[in-house]
Amino acid sequence: MAENEIWGFAIRKAPSGRNIWPNDLKREVTRRIREEGESPGDVAAAIGAHECLVRKWWVADRRQRGEKVTVEGPAFAELNVERDIPAPKVSAPASSHNDMGRIHCGTMFIEFPLGISESDLIKLVRAAEGLQ
Repeated sequence: MAENEIWGFAIRKAPSGRNIWPNDLKREVTRRIREEGESPGDVAAAIGAHECLVRKWWVADRRQRGEKVTVEGPAFAELNVERDIPAPKVSAPASSHNDMGRIHCGTMFIEFPLGISESDLIKLVRAAEGLQ
């Protein structure tokens, strides 16, 4: 197995080519985030790892220290965007659709003005989730 060194720690390569990160390096990574205020992205770039992997180590370290790590609300919302979906039957004039955006979620269409702010659109989608 090939090895390289990062911050004095030997990083071995698995036969698949993936890095085998030693636990001491993981502890150093989380210490730098916790005590020195470095961002997970900066630390990941410094060691040549993906930011998601470093965040995973950081969350594990925080949980090991007894910190409750939670995410408020759903972490992801599934949206399927399809083209050429027939417009729902509405009583508004057809010209009003030119100024409107439309998202098809399951059996529901969400229509919104094209000038809507991102935060208001997020609120609208979350409200629609509760209706399904």
